[in-house]
Amino acid sequence: MKFKTSYIWAGLVALGVIGWMVSGSFTGSDEAGTAAVNDGSGQDMTTSAGQTQTSPEQTANAAPRVSAVIVENAQIRQSIRASGITEPQAVFTISAEIGGTITKVAVREGSAVEKGDVLVVMDTDTLPSRIAAAKAEMAAAEAALTTAKTLSGGTYEEERAAALANLEVATQRLEIGEKLVAKSFSAPVDLAQLKANFETARMTLARIDLEKNYRAELDISQNEARLAGAKSSLVVLQDQLAKSRITAPISGWLETVHVDEGEQMPAGVVAATILNMNELSIIVAVPQTNIAQVAIGNPVSIDVAGIGRRTGTVSRIASISTSTTRTFDVEITVPNPDRMLRAGMTVEADIDVGYQPAFGMSPAHLSVASDGSLTAKVDDAGVVRVKPVELVRSGVEQVFVSGLANGDTLLTFGQAFVEAGDPVRVLMEPTS
Repeated sequence: MKFKTSYIWAGLVALGVIGWMVSGSFTGSDEAGTAAVNDGSGQDMTTSAGQTQTSPEQTANAAPRVSAVIVENAQIRQSIRASGITEPQAVFTISAEIGGTITKVAVREGSAVEKGDVLVVMDTDTLPSRIAAAKAEMAAAEAALTTAKTLSGGTYEEERAAALANLEVATQRLEIGEKLVAKSFSAPVDLAQLKANFETARMTLARIDLEKNYRAELDISQNEARLAGAKSSLVVLQDQLAKSRITAPISGWLETVHVDEGEQMPAGVVAATILNMNELSIIVAVPQTNIAQVAIGNPVSIDVAGIGRRTGTVSRIASISTSTTRTFDVEITVPNPDRMLRAGMTVEADIDVGYQPAFGMSPAHLSVASDGSLTAKVDDAGVVRVKPVELVRSGVEQVFVSGLANGDTLLTFGQAFVEAGDPVRVLMEPTS
């Protein structure tokens, strides 16, 4: 990881170390100049070139002294910061279901609306009078149907009762006539007439039973059809009246009104656009190096200039990166019950990706490699070892890095003047 500001920190450390060297404590030597090596017999050992040969003990004592501490990792909350712009959760377009002349635009663009609020009113022309006429026709049809049903029952029973009575009289007369003819008190021609009367009465009753008052039933059927037609017409007219008033299907912000008063609007034309602002979406770009840490449901802290902090959650993660930036779009859903957030606001989002082990230290304890990457120098049995580290969290007085191991002896003072492989004498800093 590039960490150019570490050059500044290293410079500050260098100033302190220079002062330390001037004091003479950095060299680790008690005497200046060349020291002769004694072989144990009291004689100094020198080389043929006149150079003094140094023993391993003297070499160790001459190693630079550096300060160090034992590092232990800590679990820190890690987040990924990204910028984004608020967007409405949903956009609704409301179209006219019937054509007509716009007589009223009831709300202004940019205002808040509630579900069911009237947005646009169209001229209904004769709809109210036609609805009244349809209601009157329906009432008349209902009355006619009731009358037909009443007459149907009464007329049928009356006609059948009369026919039955007539048949009984004809039957009695025929029986009497037959007795009279048998005793020669009456002529056969009279009996024939009685028989004819009987047959006529019987057939009349049979016809009434067969027809079952067909005429009355026809009247009932016709009035039922009349009533159904009146009801259907009333429903159609009432539906047209309702559709002449365009209302908001949801609560939100009236973004755009596409018609003006006095304008003739055909059916199917978009009349208004409403934004659902009860929830907002924020699309942020997350680099490839961090996208594996992001998951659906991760909490997000959002900073909105002029409004303050809000909370949201990760609701969608793109499966394909953008072709230009090679970043992944992450959608964050933010509740907006007070509707203070508007579409198009710039926000800073901190996506909480959980805890990560890291090592805390002063920025001056780090070094910068020639390629600009961050390193830490540790003691490895009296020899300097350089470990690459990555910044997890930055700060002015303390930073957290990864790349070290628990128990590492981190060089904290004088490390700027030693390199990998150099021998060192480590002076452990006191622990608080």
